[in-house]
Amino acid sequence: MNGADHLRNALVEEFGNLYEDYGLPRLKGLLVGLLVGHAEPLSLDDMAEKLGRSKGPISQAIRELALAGMVRKATGEQTRRDYYVADPDLFLNNFRRNMRTVARNRSTAEFFLDALGRLEQEPPGVRAQMEKMQAFYALMEGFYARFEAAWDEQKPRP
Repeated sequence: MNGADHLRNALVEEFGNLYEDYGLPRLKGLLVGLLVGHAEPLSLDDMAEKLGRSKGPISQAIRELALAGMVRKATGEQTRRDYYVADPDLFLNNFRRNMRTVARNRSTAEFFLDALGRLEQEPPGVRAQMEKMQAFYALMEGFYARFEAAWDEQKPRP
């Protein structure tokens, strides 16, 4: 194995670890890492061979990653096979997915603050926690919005 292959394998493994750390399926991380490490489109068979996994779970994971904007279909050598590449905006798309989670957390806090306001007697301590949650995620949304604008201005252009 040459240095480039060793680096690619380490990249694939690290993406698997990162996804696992986020509570996501390791296989999805391995697939994203595999596609990030290859400029050329890979077929499902290629991915199964390179990862030493069966094609069924890879096919399912790739479909889910495509729906999430992490990978996309591409043309390959054989017209009867599906080929995939890392989506050019995969990091931004992942960031936006995180932004939606932050917005949902803020919205959840606001929902329960509203519900608390309709109770005759509030459970002790809940309002303070929901106010803290709402303020935390509202602030984070502002940071995320500014970050996305800054990224749009300075991202590398092809």
